[in-house]
Amino acid sequence: MAKISIESIRRQELIEATLKVIEVHGFQAATVAKISQVSGLSVGIVSHYFGGKQALLEAAMQHQLSLMKRDLANLLAKLPNDPHARLMAIVDANFSGSQTADKSAKTWLAFWSQAMHSPALARLQRLNERRLLSNLKFYLRKLLPDEQVAATAHSVAALIDGFWLRTALSEGRIETDRAANLCKSYIDLTIRHAEELSS
Repeated sequence: MAKISIESIRRQELIEATLKVIEVHGFQAATVAKISQVSGLSVGIVSHYFGGKQALLEAAMQHQLSLMKRDLANLLAKLPNDPHARLMAIVDANFSGSQTADKSAKTWLAFWSQAMHSPALARLQRLNERRLLSNLKFYLRKLLPDEQVAATAHSVAALIDGFWLRTALSEGRIETDRAANLCKSYIDLTIRHAEELSS
């Protein structure tokens, strides 16, 4: 039991060190040696648990995805079973501090660029995309005609990704709250338009 606990602690330390090194140096300049130095663990330990930098990035992204899943679950647990409120929570989870802090943002950007060249990272990206679309569609079905659900979900997902990129790359010219509110406004306008057409 103690061995499993120590392994879990070591892996988490290395993931946190990876996030920090990517934040400071970028993905290309992040080396196993730097990650080892920041974590205070030997290069041999890094290789033992992860094998190399690519596996560390994959683990770091799994960590980020688990944080987003946790943030969404925490938000939903506080809400009534109201589809509109839950759609707003999905947007908020994507713009939560765990996803927009500097080290998280830089890791996400590294992940997206590397996913084009790595099947393992591309699989994680597809999983993330499918989860977001599935969550959006689940609640949109309760508020929109069936024929509008898929297109609206894809539009909201694209807005989330686009505004998230703007917040990450614009050096504060668009704040995360403003970005989230713009995504929410699109959802509200779409729902209102559908209600007007049906009345």
